[in-house]
Amino acid sequence: MARSRSSRADRFPVLSVVVVLVAAGCPDERPPRPSPSPAASAETAAEPVFLQPQQDTAVLTYAADRGRFVDTSQVDGVPVDARGLVRVSLPGRATPPPGRVFVANLRQPEADGTYRLETVPRDQFEELALGQGRRSRVDLPDGLEPPPEVPTTGEIVVYKTDWCGVCKQVMRYFDRKKVAYVAKDVEKDKRAAAELAAKAQAQGVPLGSVPIIDVRGELMVGFDRKRLERLL
Repeated sequence: MARSRSSRADRFPVLSVVVVLVAAGCPDERPPRPSPSPAASAETAAEPVFLQPQQDTAVLTYAADRGRFVDTSQVDGVPVDARGLVRVSLPGRATPPPGRVFVANLRQPEADGTYRLETVPRDQFEELALGQGRRSRVDLPDGLEPPPEVPTTGEIVVYKTDWCGVCKQVMRYFDRKKVAYVAKDVEKDKRAAAELAAKAQAQGVPLGSVPIIDVRGELMVGFDRKRLERLL
């Protein structure tokens, strides 16, 4: 019996070591620490961000004719009629949230000469910038012989060109709203160009730019969203 007690006693140190090891290997459970915030090399989009023209190395993107976007580094490099909605990139200083871009109204500086930036979805900027009543220049083919009268069909016709970015915006707008329309290329189709010339002459609408949209007999030059929605 003494031998048996001795054997049990010999086991105690082993158990003690196991307990110590388990205790050492199982620290108290605690919530994970938050990841350290990234270095403040750029301002976060949640904070107000301002374009500082005299200090920033910025890229300003505006909508130009023929549905193109043009970059410049100076506010003065943006045409006055395009300053209402300009994309602003501030490399190395401020980054907008994913999928969004900084935009500014360069017609409305702050008292200190800076411009407050807002964020909008990238697609929305492109659509709005190209759709602010802007249009693309186009030269219609020579030798047009407009018909004396062009009947109104009650349909919607988009007179366009292949290269016109604003025209594509108009057609995407109609597609999203599931509005039926007919697209006619005035550079490739002389008959369409003559048809447009006759309609424009009858309504006193100047030619030389696209898109021109015939909404049930009323011509609209460019993509003026508000007016278009009223006509629809």
